Amino acid sequence: MYASMQENPALDAARRLARRASLPTGDGLNITLLEEQVCAEAGLWETAVARRALGQSRGDTAHAVSMLRVWAATQPHVPALPVDAGEVVVLRRLSSAYPQISGGQWLGLAPDLVSRQLHWSDPPAEETPEPVAERTAEVPTHAGTPRVRDLIEAARMVAEPAEGDGDDPARTVLTPPLSRVNRMAMLARGETGALVALAALILGRRQEAVMVELRVAVAAVRTPHPRTGRPCLIAEVPITEVEVVVDADVDGRPGLAMGWGATLGTVERRAISLALLDAAMRADGELDEVLPLDEQTVVAAADGPATAGFVEHVRLPHYATFAAYISGVTG
Repeated sequence: MYASMQENPALDAARRLARRASLPTGDGLNITLLEEQVCAEAGLWETAVARRALGQSRGDTAHAVSMLRVWAATQPHVPALPVDAGEVVVLRRLSSAYPQISGGQWLGLAPDLVSRQLHWSDPPAEETPEPVAERTAEVPTHAGTPRVRDLIEAARMVAEPAEGDGDDPARTVLTPPLSRVNRMAMLARGETGALVALAALILGRRQEAVMVELRVAVAAVRTPHPRTGRPCLIAEVPITEVEVVVDADVDGRPGLAMGWGATLGTVERRAISLALLDAAMRADGELDEVLPLDEQTVVAAADGPATAGFVEHVRLPHYATFAAYISGVTG
C-alpha cells in the first residue's frame, strides 16, 4: 500500500529541475548518468575520462570501466583526508518509511519525474531561468541533518557488526571470506545491472523492505598540500547513500535488519541495491538460505527495466505498511 503524491509547488519545481537535467548537452547527447555509472563501477570519479572511455569503447560500458581502472592504476596515488561530514552538502533526501521526518524531505532532482516517453522533436530553447531567491537558511549538511534510522531505535534489530577500517579493492586483492566493510567495498564497484538483478531477486523474497532514508549529496574531498600540509580542496564528488530495513528473525521473534549502501554519483538504484544486499546478508546469515533459480526467476531477473523498476519502487512511500510492521517488532 502506497501513499499518493499531492500536487504542490515543490513537486512542480522538481519537475522543472528534472526537465532541465534531461536536456541535451553541447554535443546533442546527454549521457551524464552513464558517465556516473562508469565512474562508480571503476571506483574512480573522473567524468571527463569516463566520457572519453565510452567513446573509445564505442559505448561498451564494461570495456570503458576496464579502461578507467587501468588508467587509474597508472596515476600517482595521493591519500585524501577523511571527509568532514560538515562539508557534505545534502541535495536530496527521502524516506519511504515516514511522511514527516526531522529536517524534512527534499525532492531535489528526482529521477522518477523524468519523462519515460521518447520525443522526436528537438527540445525548445531553454527558458530564461527564474530568479533564484537569496538563501535565508544555512545549506543542509550531512552533519547537521538527523538520521531517520533514529526513529526506529526501539525496534528489535539484528545486532550491528563490529567493524574496523577496510581495504581499498583498487590497491589490494580481496578474497573471501570478507569482512562486511571489504564486502561492501567490492560491491560498491559492482556492475550496475548485476547489483540490481540480485537485489530484485532478494526483494521478491522479503516480507518487508522499506527505504528508511536516501540522501544525494556532494562531498568535499581534501588532501594535504605537499609543502604546507594544509588541507586543499581537490574535488567535490556527488554521492548517493541509502539505508533500508528488511524483515529478519531476531532471537526467534520478528525484527528488522538494517542495510547500508553508498555509491559514487547519482544512480540511485545502485545505492538502493547495495543497501538491500547488505540488509539481506545481515538478516539471513550471509545468505545461507538457498535461492532457487527456476525458469520464472531467471527470466524475470534478465528483464532490466522490470528489475530496475522493482528495486526503485522502494523509493515510494510505504507509510501504512511500515507503520503496521514496525508496531509488531517494537518492544
